[in-house]
Amino acid sequence: MPNPRVEAELIINALFEEFGTGGYTPGPVPHVNGRGAILEMKQDNFSGWQDVEWAGYHIKYLVQRVCRRNLAGQFAPYEQGRRHLIKGRYLWDTRFNANDEENVILGDVQEYNDLMASNGGIGILVADTQANFDLTGEFIHWHEVLKGGASNYTIEREIDGRPIRRRKTEYMIRKIRAYFFNNGDFEAGVRDGWLSNTFQQTMRNANADPRNPKYKFKISDVPADHLIFVKNFNEDAEEFAEEFPGFS
Repeated sequence: MPNPRVEAELIINALFEEFGTGGYTPGPVPHVNGRGAILEMKQDNFSGWQDVEWAGYHIKYLVQRVCRRNLAGQFAPYEQGRRHLIKGRYLWDTRFNANDEENVILGDVQEYNDLMASNGGIGILVADTQANFDLTGEFIHWHEVLKGGASNYTIEREIDGRPIRRRKTEYMIRKIRAYFFNNGDFEAGVRDGWLSNTFQQTMRNANADPRNPKYKFKISDVPADHLIFVKNFNEDAEEFAEEFPGFS
């Protein structure tokens, strides 16, 4: 019977075959092109292709796709609204982290509590990436045209003079960290201070409704025993070995 680390390695290694070099392969590293990524999600009716943060949805799309193609029978998509997870013996959520951002934003607090209670815990795959952004507005224009025009939320921001959120144009996976949390670990995390359960609770949605609070953790604050696996996709091999001696 597989344990969480075995399942994490299976998923991450399958994705590595397409997007990783391990820091040893000379030449260009594999990037994800934003336009191609959005079009493939649109073609497969995968929610999130219209979203400003399309890359966060695309990494989930890639994990589901690689599991479907290479790990069929071992993992299956686990859908909950616009949340796209993977279920083997354990449940896995994938989060996108760009340009050395330390904070990892998870999902709605109550939703995550329910997921953990019904699945005996949850695994989090954090994809550390290097992302490039649209500096000319060309990508934003292309994306809005593909969507059929700017959303009411975008139009309202322009009318109010608020800056339009920058959009990523491409990304490269640098490494993926796998964490696992059992039932009770999030309650302990909030109590011990390495996990927040109040992110965005003072914010509002585009329709002015209040947002539900989300969980958030800082990578450097998570106790080491929750980190079960790390894979070098395209980092310098020597630097990775120094930072993660147990996983190189």
